[in-house]
Amino acid sequence: QLQEFMLHISQEYVLPQMVRNVIMSFPQNSHPMAILIASFSSLAAYYCDQKTDGELECKLAVAKVASIVALIYRHITNQDFIQADVGLSYSKNFIHMMFDISSYKFTEIVDKALDVIFVLHADHEQNASTATVRMAGSSGPNLFACLAAGAAT
Repeated sequence: QLQEFMLHISQEYVLPQMVRNVIMSFPQNSHPMAILIASFSSLAAYYCDQKTDGELECKLAVAKVASIVALIYRHITNQDFIQADVGLSYSKNFIHMMFDISSYKFTEIVDKALDVIFVLHADHEQNASTATVRMAGSSGPNLFACLAAGAAT
């Protein structure tokens, strides 16, 4: 199941051009969270007509967030965007898109440590942003609209 899940995630790394345009339209001194909110809002617009189940929306969110965060980082540091490498694990691909360290040899311990960090980050306490996403999501809107609300709190 994990391999199937990760295959689906890796096939969804590519951001719609409109999301890339939104990110690139921000001044480089913009706060990354402001760019993240706008990115989520643009994904809400992009997927507004697509009737998806909750599981698919979650997979899309997991896949797109890595690419969005990497593109925001590369934009505010005035560096070219690095395309995802679908042959890498989620953690390795995220580091690849952020820092372009293709010559760096990932050890299993680094890969596993990043995986644990991502899980701990995703499974943290009920803070304001989590509560906001849950409250906004309770009425059944687009997941990306809920994520924008959560990122704004």
